[in-house]
Amino acid sequence: MTIPMQSTQALMETIQSLPIDKIAEVASFVEVLKQQTKSQSKEATDQVPLDFPVDDLGAWPEGLSLSREDMYNDDGR
Repeated sequence: MTIPMQSTQALMETIQSLPIDKIAEVASFVEVLKQQTKSQSKEATDQVPLDFPVDDLGAWPEGLSLSREDMYNDDGR
């Protein structure tokens, strides 16, 4: 996700206008967010791909129609 430059600049100005102790809180919060992001991306890469069995039943029959009317013979009702 890309943040527009104006939003980034506005955020930086807002942070700079805070008292020093609040800036330290913001910095601490940013570190927590970075750690969470690292953990989430690590979990995503650690997942083992699912290994579903694949059955090859050949090609679809020629002229196969999957429309409801043809499958159920109910004229769409």
